[in-house]
Amino acid sequence: MTVVFMHHDVIDASKSPKSGFYGAGAEVYKVTLARFREQIAGLAAAFPGKVPALEADAPFALTFDDGGLSATEVVAEALAERGWKAHFFVTTGLLGMPGFVSVSGLRTLVAHGHTVGTHTVTHPHRLQALPYPHIVREWQDSRARLADLLGRPVVCGSVPGGYCNRAVRRAAAQAGLSLLFTSEPTIRRYESDGVTVWGRFAVLGRDPAESAVRIAQRASARGVRALRWQALGVAKNALGPAYPALREGLLRLRA
Repeated sequence: MTVVFMHHDVIDASKSPKSGFYGAGAEVYKVTLARFREQIAGLAAAFPGKVPALEADAPFALTFDDGGLSATEVVAEALAERGWKAHFFVTTGLLGMPGFVSVSGLRTLVAHGHTVGTHTVTHPHRLQALPYPHIVREWQDSRARLADLLGRPVVCGSVPGGYCNRAVRRAAAQAGLSLLFTSEPTIRRYESDGVTVWGRFAVLGRDPAESAVRIAQRASARGVRALRWQALGVAKNALGPAYPALREGLLRLRA
């Protein structure tokens, strides 16, 4: 089974020091370029001859959320050095805004063999809590815009905040998506409500470079992260709209 990693921004101060979202909740996901290079070097050494892919015989795949400027200015260049491809999920309402990729940048990613998918229009904190027609529009409008800009169908997306319930899955399928990524740290994928759902393992800025290799080798870190996710899931359901503020406060204390 393929282990799918979830990245956000990879920061190179000389190119894109400001990339993607900001705040305590976003900062923990920002990885330095040096650390990222160590991570992918470790994966390459652990799995010689293998490249990232969403295939049964591929040990790992790489995804990048939000559409921060580092996707085109930093990540694509680092991956090109190894001939690796990735999935980039873009918040379409932020295209071309300061710190986020431009339309020409997206087209360059696709031209170099990467896959671009939707991360909704507005990146709601709690997508699953919105009225169902609103969830459909978040997927539908972002997917349609990307397809128009790129001149090709867009069939994959990732869930903002990572939490996915049946309404989110059904809405994604209704909007024309067939592949949906969450933030649940699992190698299990399943069919539900018209889409294929993949879990992913988050890569944090403070993670040791070798942790990606350990996860890909199905080491004990997977169980720890799964437990952490389950606890977060309970908190999200119990606290509802209060969850984002509490999460940001906890992350600030831990930083």
